[in-house]
Amino acid sequence: MLNRLHLTAIISIAIFQFVPSDKSAIAQEREGCFLVNSVGEVINLNQLCSPQESIQLTGNDGKFIEDYKRLAKGYSPDATDSLLQAIQRSPGQKIAAAKRMCAEAKSGVSLPEFKLRAIGQAANIENPAAKETFLAEADIISTLAGNHYCPELANK
Repeated sequence: MLNRLHLTAIISIAIFQFVPSDKSAIAQEREGCFLVNSVGEVINLNQLCSPQESIQLTGNDGKFIEDYKRLAKGYSPDATDSLLQAIQRSPGQKIAAAKRMCAEAKSGVSLPEFKLRAIGQAANIENPAAKETFLAEADIISTLAGNHYCPELANK
């Protein structure tokens, strides 16, 4: 009798582990970044979430972004999607990278050296899709940096 009771208890505990609890996920019912606490209060977390950049894209910056998007479409669908999402999410970062590249080029590093550096860095990336995206971005930014921000160095 004791063995039967013991076996029943063990089986009950094992089954109980697989029974779903009352804590379940629900679809997001509001826009933005928020948290609903245990008493149902909505806590705004927009300050903590990374917002999309909103910058004026005019002149060289606007042309840079347009050309970036155009060149991004020349890669595989996965790389294209990743590149377009990145430029949409943070255009200022891509513009800043191109301008930094020009600043370094003006101090003696050639634009082709940037591409070689990127190839060396990509050797450490195991995921083929991530590697392709990384190399595509390096290629696009180094090409466009010379065209838009340091044309005097583009052919060196």
